[in-house]
Amino acid sequence: MAADTWLEAETGVLNGTVVESRLDGYSGTGYVAGFDQSTDNVTITIPDSPGGLHDLTIRYATPYGAKTASLSLNGSGLGDVSFPAVSTFATIPAGKALLRPGDNTITITNNWGWYLIDAIKVTPSAPRPPHQVTGALTDPAATAEAKGLMRYLTDNYGRNILSGQQDQGSIDWVEQNIGKAPAVGGYDLMDYSPSRVERGTTGRDVDHALAYDARGGIVTLAWHWNAPSGLIDQPGKEWWRGFYTDATTFDVAAALADTSSTDYQLLIRDMDAIAVQLERLADAKVPVLWRPLHEAEGGWFWWGAKGAGPAKQLWRIMYDRLVNHHGLHNLIWVWNSISPDWYPGDDVVDVVSADVYLPQGDHSALVGQYDRLVQLGGDRKLVALGEVGSIPDPDLVRAYEARWSWFVTWSGNFIQDGVTNPRDFVQRVYHHANVITLDELPDFKGDPGNQPEPAGGCAATIRVSNQWPGGYQAEVTVKNQKTTAITGWRVTWALAAGQGIQNAWNTELSTSGSTVTAKNASWNGAINPGESVSFGFIGSGIPSATTPTCTTA
Repeated sequence: MAADTWLEAETGVLNGTVVESRLDGYSGTGYVAGFDQSTDNVTITIPDSPGGLHDLTIRYATPYGAKTASLSLNGSGLGDVSFPAVSTFATIPAGKALLRPGDNTITITNNWGWYLIDAIKVTPSAPRPPHQVTGALTDPAATAEAKGLMRYLTDNYGRNILSGQQDQGSIDWVEQNIGKAPAVGGYDLMDYSPSRVERGTTGRDVDHALAYDARGGIVTLAWHWNAPSGLIDQPGKEWWRGFYTDATTFDVAAALADTSSTDYQLLIRDMDAIAVQLERLADAKVPVLWRPLHEAEGGWFWWGAKGAGPAKQLWRIMYDRLVNHHGLHNLIWVWNSISPDWYPGDDVVDVVSADVYLPQGDHSALVGQYDRLVQLGGDRKLVALGEVGSIPDPDLVRAYEARWSWFVTWSGNFIQDGVTNPRDFVQRVYHHANVITLDELPDFKGDPGNQPEPAGGCAATIRVSNQWPGGYQAEVTVKNQKTTAITGWRVTWALAAGQGIQNAWNTELSTSGSTVTAKNASWNGAINPGESVSFGFIGSGIPSATTPTCTTA
């Protein structure tokens, strides 16, 4: 199949869907409609592909409002795509697909239906450029511990993904049943909300967070903020569900519009109450990945129910109240919506993130959401998964170059039922070479000059600089991570099926089976602390995401 060829949806295999031609603007002989039942789908064949990573584009229409579709590639989950509301046919990037040589299939399944699919297109992906994340925090008075955590996350970004788990009970379950604990412990300030406290709740998660920090773990906090007033408190809309839009009459837009109003003052009261808990963590020198107002653009929580404007305004008020009024400088601010219309601004966001719950059995890399978040933060912000149901497969994360900083699996059945995340899969995730667990975390709060030198003493990264059918050119960078100069280095990595090395430069390179060993040449073995050298090679086959091992001579 030639690149940039549109494949008409109406020629695909229909399951519960129909071909229509009533809406003008379609290509071919029609479009696919009838996405109204959960299993309705269309499967489109991509013929005679050379294989490799490709960008997927969909031509669609949503005359009934914004919708969401679930995608799969050759029967395996490929993530979701959100269609903005358009009355005529338009195109949208829909992520990436790692095609195999020969024929492939893309299946588009209902999810949130009543949309129209006209055609799809796959285009060979350009190599992902180096990221531009610096790790600078928006709070100029950030604590040494917050800076240290951000420095560690930034240094790790693009190399490994940190494991995370929500809720202390679920964290304990992972440790007891999987044999490793997550690097990131997820906690919630929900029960510290004043409208819950006055009804008898007692929060425990700050205590859990303090204990997890004492073990060397990373703490992330969400806040299911029970509405300050207007709790409906009827069956199905009980007071303890007061963070949901449908369980309260609280109007955030009206409250923000009048700073003298009772409801505005209640907003400030609630922030001040939460500041007391965050102060406990600050006093203990605990840096916090702080993720309030999560999933705002969904509208199902009251802080997002009145649209983007009030949500952004509330975020900026909270940032000012906690940072400038209360002097909380241990917070790393994690925004948690993808749409650019909802983004409150680079000056008050340190990390961009999304919460993603994929269909059962879908452990895709979520590269579509990743790419949108990279664009949202101008590739200058770390990108993370605030919550997931299904854990993304680390091998797919590498293959798709989705550089998620961390993931946090939601609690209860999402981790324990053996269905959403099968036990053997969780075992593989937590023992994967590119997944960081609690036991692998360094003392990220300490002075980097006093850190123990890393195992191996050096780090290597491979970047594909050019690609063509059947081959590619790559550059390998070797960095000295020691505090003293090194005089030689050795880099090894494994070739994927169908790959080979044709020639190399600035290195002495050999292969044995699928293992490549590259040693320094006579002139580039010496590297000063923190400095780097590079070498290159021409590879045959299709490039894949690879994490090499580096040791000093």
